[in-house]
Amino acid sequence: MAGHIELEPSGSCTLSAKAENLKRLPEGNNLVLREIQLEDSAQIVAWRNDPVLGKFLTRERLTLAQQEAFFRGYQARADDYYFIAEFKRSKKPAGSIALANLDFATKRGDVARLIVDPGARLFLAEIFDLLFSFAFVQLGLSVVFASVQSKNVASKNFHIRLGFQIEKIAPKAWWNGDDVITFRMTREDYPRLKQAWSALLLDARED
Repeated sequence: MAGHIELEPSGSCTLSAKAENLKRLPEGNNLVLREIQLEDSAQIVAWRNDPVLGKFLTRERLTLAQQEAFFRGYQARADDYYFIAEFKRSKKPAGSIALANLDFATKRGDVARLIVDPGARLFLAEIFDLLFSFAFVQLGLSVVFASVQSKNVASKNFHIRLGFQIEKIAPKAWWNGDDVITFRMTREDYPRLKQAWSALLLDARED
């Protein structure tokens, strides 16, 4: 039929499907997700090079040129969604998070590039909730994995608190020789667990 355009399903690994999915991003009580932009590079560098925030991320300081180059590479990947979580009212950035290594054949993906600004730690559950909503509801994934360094006790405990299950432990697999814990969250578990930790989804607490 003339003029008919066949839309790709959301669970497709193409740049055009990615562009369509990014037009419909979830909103929470306080935060929204938006795709990262080149202009966010300086903020990412500041977070990554912070001695506390970046402690478990990398062994070397990140440069602006490196982040900008990473961003340009990201734009060419259809299996990677990289977000800034920002406050709805002030538009201040609360953190970054990504859904990477997407495999639509097996309906799985990995949490990546999680950084939470010190002023937004109370909203970490909401950041995860927005990512889960996007992954399970919009993309139709079945499982999301997250890798955490064993010595990162705060992150490890938070994943357990949200109801992630331990998939495996890889001894000495981190670059510094620490163990790596791989957690999983499934689409079936998410609604029940969200109900259990709904108290963590604060209502309009932004200053």
